[in-house]
Amino acid sequence: MTSLRARLLLAFGALGLALLVGLGGALFLVLRGLEADAADGALTDTAVQLVASARTRLAAGAAATTIVAELQSAIQPLDLTLLVVDGRGDVLARSSPAGSPAHVDLTRPGPRGTLAHGQYAADGQTFAFVAVTISGRAAAIGSRVLVLARRDTSGVAALGDLARALFVALVVMLIVGGSLATLLARSIARPLERLAAATSDVSKGVLPPALPLDGPAEMARLSASFNVMSAEVAQSRQAQRDLLANVRHDLRTPVTVIGGYAQALQDGTASGPDAVRAAAAIAQETTRLEGMVHELGALSDLEAGGRALRLQQLDALELARAAATRFASSAEAAGQAIEAPSDPSPIPFAGDRSAIERILGNLVRNALAAAPSPGGHVRLEAAALPAGATLGGAAVLLAVRDDGPGIPPEALPRVFERFFRADPAREGPGSGLGLAIVAELARVHGGRAFAEDPAGGGARVGVVLPVLPGRPAGVAPDLPS
Repeated sequence: MTSLRARLLLAFGALGLALLVGLGGALFLVLRGLEADAADGALTDTAVQLVASARTRLAAGAAATTIVAELQSAIQPLDLTLLVVDGRGDVLARSSPAGSPAHVDLTRPGPRGTLAHGQYAADGQTFAFVAVTISGRAAAIGSRVLVLARRDTSGVAALGDLARALFVALVVMLIVGGSLATLLARSIARPLERLAAATSDVSKGVLPPALPLDGPAEMARLSASFNVMSAEVAQSRQAQRDLLANVRHDLRTPVTVIGGYAQALQDGTASGPDAVRAAAAIAQETTRLEGMVHELGALSDLEAGGRALRLQQLDALELARAAATRFASSAEAAGQAIEAPSDPSPIPFAGDRSAIERILGNLVRNALAAAPSPGGHVRLEAAALPAGATLGGAAVLLAVRDDGPGIPPEALPRVFERFFRADPAREGPGSGLGLAIVAELARVHGGRAFAEDPAGGGARVGVVLPVLPGRPAGVAPDLPS
């Protein structure tokens, strides 16, 4: 298969050759015309000079053949044919039988100072001629006309000149054009070759360094798109590695607890009240594992597409207050305070109630786990956002803020990944999937989730949802209570 660079060079060569041929044809026509004009001008000048001598000899009573014989020596070095014809164009005398017709057409007017000009054919050749009156008037009986003719070789001469010019042009084109074509082909082919090599590396599992954005604009855009794709692949692979590490971390505690207590029950180490506590611990960790599996299934169903959202008119303030009430007792038991929004005006929007309640529940649960215990404080927020503020159209904001240690800046972009923990050493009762579910539920509503470190410490995590989802707003799984 011919390489792109070779095809480009061939294309440039063919284009250059076509231009050269076209230019050569035009140049040939121009040169031929110029040479013919120059030869005709010289022929006319010579004829005008000869006719003066011819008139003198004719006035002295010389015959046509005598006039031609006496003038022949003057034209012999010039390779011209001299004729004397009558007023009708019939040849009366000739300097040589070769290249002499029996009749010359005198109907085409010639340049100033001449009678006629034109061409005639003789001996298989074409001759250009000019006619000048020796005596009498044109076409009159008894008039005599001097005709001087030359072989019409202007095309041959022009072709020779053209061949030399084209040869020089071809050499210049091969040197200059070939160099430019090579540079241009290289500038186009090199980015593609780099891109092909980088794509091959990706297919082998090796992520290449970022491609330089050089070459034509289209190649630069293609390289930029590849760099974005490569970065996303690298991010995806890192997320997969982190996911496996986080899953291992989150499963280690319940598996260790279940295995330890099961072994104690099996070998009789735990008996009586200890056996009851062991069974309770096993049941608790089993429930935790079941919840993790259930949430994983819910998240996978959400990403793949589950049932359609059951949209209804909701009030963001009412939902936030209900969430605060739902978690008030557990917060109080941990010595924490939970604050609901106090704005009296409702904030209406369309959404799936169970999905929004799940979003708020996960956010509050996450905030209570991060806030100090005792003494921590968690505040729920609900607000209406004007059109164009974040999603293009009117939107609502639901957020939960805590006064915990906050989220490290480098962890903010990843808090919504599955099993991600900003502090891997920190154990918690959750599944590690709560914020991932929040982000997916916001997405299927046509909104987005966000996390930030506000001024004053702590963390603020929430969602922005459109007042009217732009689609039958996505899908949601059957959510566990």
